[in-house]
Amino acid sequence: MFSGSFYECKECEIYLDLGCALIKNIATSWDLREMLHYSHCHLVKRCRPGQDTKGCCLLCELPLSPSSICYGCVHCYSFLHERCLDLPIEIRHPVHPAHPLRRLDYAHNCGVGRDCNACGDKIIGVPFGCLECNFDIHMRCADSLLRSLMHKSHEHRLFYVCGGMKSTYGRMPCEICMRGDWIYATYYYQCVECDSIFHFKCVDIPESVVKKYFHIHPLVLKTFVAENNSMEYCGVCETMVYAGHHAYTCQECDFVGHIGCILREEEPSPLYLKDLYSSGKVTMRSIDQEDSGTNKLENKLTVNDIWHIHVMKPVLMSALDKYPCCKICGGKILSNPWKCETCSFETHHYCAELGRPSKHRLHQNHPLTLLPKYPSQEKMKCDVCRGNIYNFNLFCRICDFVIHINCALKSKHVLEALRQKFTGTWRGWCKKGVHRRLVQVMVSRSYPTTCVICDEKLCGKAVSCMTCEEIYHPQCIESYHT
Repeated sequence: MFSGSFYECKECEIYLDLGCALIKNIATSWDLREMLHYSHCHLVKRCRPGQDTKGCCLLCELPLSPSSICYGCVHCYSFLHERCLDLPIEIRHPVHPAHPLRRLDYAHNCGVGRDCNACGDKIIGVPFGCLECNFDIHMRCADSLLRSLMHKSHEHRLFYVCGGMKSTYGRMPCEICMRGDWIYATYYYQCVECDSIFHFKCVDIPESVVKKYFHIHPLVLKTFVAENNSMEYCGVCETMVYAGHHAYTCQECDFVGHIGCILREEEPSPLYLKDLYSSGKVTMRSIDQEDSGTNKLENKLTVNDIWHIHVMKPVLMSALDKYPCCKICGGKILSNPWKCETCSFETHHYCAELGRPSKHRLHQNHPLTLLPKYPSQEKMKCDVCRGNIYNFNLFCRICDFVIHINCALKSKHVLEALRQKFTGTWRGWCKKGVHRRLVQVMVSRSYPTTCVICDEKLCGKAVSCMTCEEIYHPQCIESYHT
């Protein structure tokens, strides 16, 4: 507080400085801006995490500061640094030179935990990945791999792994001592390209070094301990040194450096992560490639799956298997099929069309997105039939509405069969008292039907339960439960 005068909320303990209160558009505090970001399944709002915040930014994987400006999710309590929103979504990395590594969106991380190909741990945030090769990597591991070492016993670069008492039993023995019975440690070196393991002691890391062109004082190898949970940065590459990792430290000042940065013989590589995320030529080429790749798919119908993006096209029935079934709804394909250009994924034409975000009759407020699984590790239930969601579904990122594919298609078929026009939703229970989500419809006078409750002719305004496939007069269903 600078002015000494401020506004206060008695219920929330929120304070607003008088100077900020007079600003028409408060750019430095909560201003209710919200957005959908490719990294998260829900709507995120601009905020500050606050004192109780835990975890890391989903993009940069660095710890969150209570006062940092972020975009947060009220459903998951996950955050993205505002400064990270403009990071490129594609990089070229020497650990996977065959293809660029791209940020995978929330649809490719939903319902399953992807494992990092470098350290083997689950990836909680948004990984860099190659869907073509099924390769995924943490941001921090991509960073560590750029600080790798070359050892005379191996042709590839080795990188430092701190796995927290992980057992490597059953894998190949250490490439240097050829012993595999005691590789059970909190740290070791690994080759990602051939999955080889190296004991930390066998790699022969010197306990002390003098590198005058990096630092004027002698440096000693120690396990780095961050004081008061503070963040420390390498004096060579200027990226974070993680607590619990080995690093070279100075006994006379607070200099600290990664092992790979201090021991490398050549000049620091231009491929440090901070340079990949600058406006350099390498990064801009990657961005251009991403844009051109995106433009190529703009006019094509695509369906996101966990391990593959299906580019769909109409085909003849002869191009399908002998007994074709839709991979989205599970039903038989009888005519007008669509198939992926590169694999055997085949669907009904109307199921493939669900790949385009669109509003559904039962949820007209927001567009629904087709997902291969619900974007959460927890079990969720369909908002229409209340059954568990396991496979393809339609999901609203704004209000968390979710519906089975079969329920979405069923409501479509029922409405067409009864010649009804959807007009809205209805609060209340069906006749059986099982289903609560009912819809209001207009029944064509040319195709009248019968009310399930009173058995009288029904046309005009009506209420329908799509699950029970029943239809009622509004006054009949109202009085039935009173």
